[in-house]
Amino acid sequence: MRKIYMQLTTSQQYLHYIGIQQQSLQEDRKIFEYIFNDLMLNNEEFVAHIEEIFSNWDDDGEMIVQSIASFIRKPQSTAFQQIITADKEQFAVNLLKTVIDKEDYLLTLITPKLKNWDPERIALLDMVLMKLGVAELLYFETIPPKVTINEYIDLAKDYSTAQSGHFVNGILDNIHKELVEEGKLNKKDFRKS
Repeated sequence: MRKIYMQLTTSQQYLHYIGIQQQSLQEDRKIFEYIFNDLMLNNEEFVAHIEEIFSNWDDDGEMIVQSIASFIRKPQSTAFQQIITADKEQFAVNLLKTVIDKEDYLLTLITPKLKNWDPERIALLDMVLMKLGVAELLYFETIPPKVTINEYIDLAKDYSTAQSGHFVNGILDNIHKELVEEGKLNKKDFRKS
């Protein structure tokens, strides 16, 4: 931060800013954008420091940068507590509650598909993703099965082990086929409802 501050105090933008007789929101905005975009985000040491502190920076960094840029442009219109829409929050809560309430049943579908695998030895995140995926297949009737399976494959690839994408794909695909054969999959076309 000290290096960034020293860069700021010797920059033409800062010297211009402190020389202004009558401050304005436009000039304030310009200096904040300069500090944030040019001095902070363009500084490899600063970004590396942020990545150390925030383990999800690779996933959330772009959203955070956009939120801060929006705040600098229009501070009064930025509502950080509303980053996640009410629909998405409700979906997440419903999915989590469903997995907790139906966990035993979900495991009765997953466990037989784990040929030669001890459920306790499977990566915890893989098991969580499979429970979430099976719950979506069974209880969220407007989400197409292909969308569900693809989402959980991507999550497994991004957040679990190198083999997790293939593993989760195989289990969810087998369970999906079994549910279809047994007539237990009740999906609706969300565009018609």
